[in-house]
Amino acid sequence: EDDRIDKVAEPERRAFTYMMLSSVRFLYASAARAVVVRLLGNVSPAADALAMAFSEYELQDMEYGKSLTVTWRGKPLFIRRRTAEEIAVERS
Repeated sequence: EDDRIDKVAEPERRAFTYMMLSSVRFLYASAARAVVVRLLGNVSPAADALAMAFSEYELQDMEYGKSLTVTWRGKPLFIRRRTAEEIAVERS
């Protein structure tokens, strides 16, 4: 008798079925990876925004009691190196 169950049980057909299922799974996994990469690419900030996010300023040479105004992300940032007396007044 020639029924469907016997045809699937044949080793040649079984190997072909496993290969087809594996390739479909590989295609699904590749598509899912492409979607995730595209979504993460849209979420990450642009290069110009990242460049504005980091700034380095040399503060070691700054004298006590002096102020420095720098620009960070297009806005002024005020830096003051306090003296020991100014720190004591603020703590009390």
